[in-house]
Amino acid sequence: MATLRSVSSTQSTGTGFTCPKPAGAVQGDVLIAFQTNSFGGSMPTPTGGGATWQLLGSRSDESGEWIGSKVWWKIAGASEPAQYGFVNSGVGLAIVAIAAISDTDGATPKIASLKNAQDNSITAPSVTATTTAGVTLRWAAAVLSSSGSWTPPSGHTEQVDRSVSGLGAASLASKSRPAAGITGTATFTWNGYLGDVPVFSHGFTVDVGGVGTPEEPPEVIPPSPDIHNRFVFCDAATDAFIADLDLDDVTYTRAIGEAGSFSAKIDIPNAEVADAVASIVPRWDVHDDPLEPDSLSTGPGRTICHVYRNGVIWGSYLIWSATVTGDEQGYISVRLQGATLESYLNHVEIREDIPAYEGIDQVEIARDLIGHMQSQTHANIGLTLQAGTSGVTRDREYLAGETATYGQRIKELADVDGGFEWMIHTSDPGTGTRLREWRYGYPTLGSATTDHVFTLPGNIISWSQNIDALRGATSYRARGESISDDISTRSVPLMSDPQDATTHLAAGWLRLDSTKDYSTVKEVSTLNAYATRWAAERPGAVRVHQVTVSLANTDFTPANLGDKARLIIVNDWWPIRDGAASFDRRWRIIGVSVNATSRDSQETVTLIVEEETEI
Repeated sequence: MATLRSVSSTQSTGTGFTCPKPAGAVQGDVLIAFQTNSFGGSMPTPTGGGATWQLLGSRSDESGEWIGSKVWWKIAGASEPAQYGFVNSGVGLAIVAIAAISDTDGATPKIASLKNAQDNSITAPSVTATTTAGVTLRWAAAVLSSSGSWTPPSGHTEQVDRSVSGLGAASLASKSRPAAGITGTATFTWNGYLGDVPVFSHGFTVDVGGVGTPEEPPEVIPPSPDIHNRFVFCDAATDAFIADLDLDDVTYTRAIGEAGSFSAKIDIPNAEVADAVASIVPRWDVHDDPLEPDSLSTGPGRTICHVYRNGVIWGSYLIWSATVTGDEQGYISVRLQGATLESYLNHVEIREDIPAYEGIDQVEIARDLIGHMQSQTHANIGLTLQAGTSGVTRDREYLAGETATYGQRIKELADVDGGFEWMIHTSDPGTGTRLREWRYGYPTLGSATTDHVFTLPGNIISWSQNIDALRGATSYRARGESISDDISTRSVPLMSDPQDATTHLAAGWLRLDSTKDYSTVKEVSTLNAYATRWAAERPGAVRVHQVTVSLANTDFTPANLGDKARLIIVNDWWPIRDGAASFDRRWRIIGVSVNATSRDSQETVTLIVEEETEI
């Protein structure tokens, strides 16, 4: 098997400098050279003699990334020099490390790299190794404002830890790989002064294969066997406990600003299970009097299911329907269908005129609508309301005669150009009382800096990309309410001005028209705001991305909706280009769909990214 023989390293602020050959390196060893420059300048091929260095990968100035790093490799020849020459033509710090690896298969090493966010965690991506044993090297590099040290990734041995205050830092860590397969990601931690995080940073993974018979890597990483799901049924109004039930074939979704769905099946193998299920789906047999309170104490419409995943609530779903079936063999089952608490707002109508809002913050209007709903008799679902404002004011009028629901009006208010995002979050602080919170974000929910990293090879199980020109358009209008003061003439609906996807049209796209209906809107300015947002967020063809992932070793929950996901895919469709993944995207997670673990299948979690937002 391949073995890391030794590592040499150096650092310099000079233009030209040298780094020693790793101790004990001999002919046939694979040499890997990493160079990072903190501030600009070129990094030509190392010199000094021996076999010629070949560029393996690099990161250049893209999306605000600094000059970055280069990685070279070669198989050591018969007369390698004692020193190799490097050039740092820019002003700043250069750090170099050279690793010597013995007993290799001689194949070109695998490499992947990625740019990291501005925080103290620097991730090196995953690669797929196809030899029986090898060595995996991880390189983290950053531009910094102060000095500090590195903590290597878990399970790795630190080989190099260098930094110069105000210039830069780099670290090399290694790990033996005993078999073929997916290396997974690895994360370095920068330990600098309080508040000091890398200004720019990136991570590399290089894998060198050892002598042995190639093996095919596993196709996917299975979900963790330690997932524990619990389904707690309670009274929808009071949240009083009713039952814990074992469910099968469970699927549920969560999304920003709209109701998520829930579906599950319960098998009824005996009378004991039947009695337990009857506590949430009443039998309504001939002995029940529908006018008696006990007959109305449970069932669809007044029962909620809290879905716990590993002790954390992933969703609270009002059970809206239940179907009890029995087949010709006497097999009985119950199918439950439900939706998150957002759905309740869509089933309570505004039945009295609400005083007009003039120049009121849009979030305050939404909060007031929920407060108005919960003040109605039997319509209080116990939502606490997040304080604060967005700084954007609106004029709105809501009338009973429009027969709109509170949920419809809040969605319309949030979805205009310059609107906000919202969702209802249920949590269990362990005090015996669950909390139901209405949360908003302006302009969006979630953290702009938090990255949840998913890679293929790695913890991405499957992916898809659909490109559909008929889901978008290049010119939008919004249509509102029909208004006419003269009953003898035909009423004509209000229309917005056309709003064009100017970039697409300028690039040569045909005009593709789309008109969106907002039948209760009475102001042209509001319709223009809707059309503007459609043109900005749905120009041309719509790309729909879905990624099914394993959540093992991640901290993601639906409470993180709105956070950024770093999606890195390396395969035949998205190959490595210039030493880096050609598919490397950072998108917001705006929804999640879960197929929970059942007797017949493993759990899968599908992330819905921002491009799939429905306006």
